Amino acid sequence: MKLSRYLSSKLIKNKQEGSARPVLIIAQISITISIIAMLISFSIIRGFKTEIKNKVVGFNGHLQIANYSNIADAFSTDPITYPRDDVESIKSIKNVIAVAPVIEKPAILHENDLIEGIVFKGINREYPTDFFNKNIVKGRLPNLDTALNEVCISENISKKYNLDVDSAVRVYFFKEGQYTPRGRKLKVVGIYNTGLQDYDNHYILGNIKIPQQLDGWGDTLVGAYEIFLSNIDFIDFLKPIIMQKLDYDVQLIDVREKESRFFSWLEMLNSNVIVIYILMAIVAFINIIGILLILILEKIKFIGLMKTLGMTNRKLSTVFLWLTMRYIIYSLLIGNVITIVIIIIQNLWHIIPLNETMYYMSYVPMQFNIDYFIIANLAIIILGLLGIIIPRVVIRQISPAEAVRAE
Repeated sequence: MKLSRYLSSKLIKNKQEGSARPVLIIAQISITISIIAMLISFSIIRGFKTEIKNKVVGFNGHLQIANYSNIADAFSTDPITYPRDDVESIKSIKNVIAVAPVIEKPAILHENDLIEGIVFKGINREYPTDFFNKNIVKGRLPNLDTALNEVCISENISKKYNLDVDSAVRVYFFKEGQYTPRGRKLKVVGIYNTGLQDYDNHYILGNIKIPQQLDGWGDTLVGAYEIFLSNIDFIDFLKPIIMQKLDYDVQLIDVREKESRFFSWLEMLNSNVIVIYILMAIVAFINIIGILLILILEKIKFIGLMKTLGMTNRKLSTVFLWLTMRYIIYSLLIGNVITIVIIIIQNLWHIIPLNETMYYMSYVPMQFNIDYFIIANLAIIILGLLGIIIPRVVIRQISPAEAVRAE
C-alpha cells in the first residue's frame, strides 16, 4: 500500500499527461459539477420543504387540541373550556414551546364595494408571534392586551381592498343559529406577507376577545388550542405522550393530516431529488472510469516497466486507484467550496428569485446540511473505489514486452 501511494504521488508530481491533460481536466470538471448539482439540489429541496413547513405550522401549530364535534368543521363551532388542567400539564413537556388558545371564525370583509369571505383568527398573548412578526411588511401586530378593534391583514387583502395601516375595515361575523351577520368596525394596524397564498388570501389576525364577545362565550371558552414544538420532527414522538395527558372529550389533530395537501406535495419532491442524484452519480462514475482509463493508456510504458520488475497486477491497479482518488478528492474540494459559497450568497442576497404566487416564496431557499454533505462526498469516493475493477481488467491485458516498446 505504501509503495502504491508513493508511486502514485511520483506520477502526479511528474505531470506528464501529454495530450490527455485536457481530457483529464474536463473529467475533473464533470465530477465537480456532479457533486455541486447533488449538493445544491438537496440544499434547495431541504430549504424549500423547511420554509413551507414553517409557514404552514406558523398558521396552525404542530398539533391542535379541539372538540370532537369539530372533526367535520375546520372552524371553531363548538368551544372547549379555557383554561384546562390537562392542557396546562402539556406545557411542561420537553420540546413543547407553547400551547395557546385560538378561535377561527368565518367572516365577510366588506369594504370599498367589495365583499369576500375571510377567516378571522383570534389569538391572545400566549400565542407565539415570532412567525408573524418575521413576516410583517408594514405596521405591527394587534395589541392583544387591551385593544379590541385592531387587526393585522395580509398584503394580498390590503392591495385588493386598497387598505393601508390605520385604515378602517368592516367585518361581518356569523353566529350559529342566526341568519343575520353581526358587523364590527376594525382598524388595520399591520400588514403581513408570508407568501403562502392559500392563507394570505383569507386570514386576518385579531384579539381572541372579539369572537368571544360576538359568540357570547366569555373568557372561559375558546375554539381550540394550538401546540408549538421546537421541531416538526418531534411530532411522532410527542403525539402519544400528549394524548395520554388529555381528557377524553377532546381530540389531537396533527398538522400533517390537517394540511395534508401541502405535506403530500412536499413528499413528492423527494422522488425528483432521487432522480437527480442517480443521474449525477452515473455521470460522476463514468468520468471516474474515464480518468482511470486515460491514466492507464498514458502510462503504458510505466506499467510494462513495473511488470518487468515483478509488480503484480493488483498493486499496479492500486497505484492508479490512488492516482485517480487524488483527482476525485481535488474535484470534491472544489465542488464543496463552490456549493457553500453559492448557499451563503443565495441566503444573504436572494439573487435567484421565484414566482411567489406559484412557489409560496420570492426566492430559492437553500439549507446547508453537514450530514448530507458528508454522505454525498463519501458516495463519490465509494464510486471511485469501485472503479478499481476497470484498471485490473485493462492492466491484466497489457504485455510487459509490448508496453516497454510502446511510444
